[in-house]
Amino acid sequence: MNLLSDIRLKWYDDSSLMLKDPRKLIELFLDSLGVSRDIPADIFEVLLMSKSREIGLTTTEIKGEIIKLRKKRGDDVKKGLSERNIQMWLKFFRDLELVERIGSRYIFSGYKKPSTIFKERTKPEIIDKSADYIYRLLMEIEEGYEIK
Repeated sequence: MNLLSDIRLKWYDDSSLMLKDPRKLIELFLDSLGVSRDIPADIFEVLLMSKSREIGLTTTEIKGEIIKLRKKRGDDVKKGLSERNIQMWLKFFRDLELVERIGSRYIFSGYKKPSTIFKERTKPEIIDKSADYIYRLLMEIEEGYEIK
């Protein structure tokens, strides 16, 4: 999971939860994981919309839905929208265990809600293990400096 080695966690105070714009909340969630690009936010938004309809989407369908969203918002339709870029970000979400591919379709893992998946898989397997590593690293540093 080389991509995950670059996650930079950020946190915000609870007042940020008062945002009412769902898209801004997606951007805040991804920014909390160190991701501040438009394409992953677009992908996540499209996956959420497909989850509400209980369907999975192919890469081509994801791209088409992003184009529709961007046109609706008046954004640059083609910016960062290559198949390769979409696949790279889908792999990122798969590495976080938030998304899985079944055949050629992408869904939230186990057909569950993203919050449930994050709590059950992403947090213990990615975030908690990273925090445990940092703790062990600090213990080694203390030993190296003979701190008792």
